[in-house]
Amino acid sequence: MGIGKALLKRKDVTSVSRMIGEHTIDLRVEVFVKDNRMLLNLIEEIKSMKGVRDVVWTEVVETIGMKIPRITL
Repeated sequence: MGIGKALLKRKDVTSVSRMIGEHTIDLRVEVFVKDNRMLLNLIEEIKSMKGVRDVVWTEVVETIGMKIPRITL
């Protein structure tokens, strides 16, 4: 995935994942930015990349909890 690998080269990108389920979303990109201006600039840069049709922004406002899954064989 060329777009994903290109995004991973950026300092502010911490992960890129391929997605299934939502038919309009192919990649999930996790980033850490200093402020809204940096976020808006990043969104515009991604929108201008060849092959990108749209960018949907979401933000985690609270983590309820995390678990390590147990796998029993």
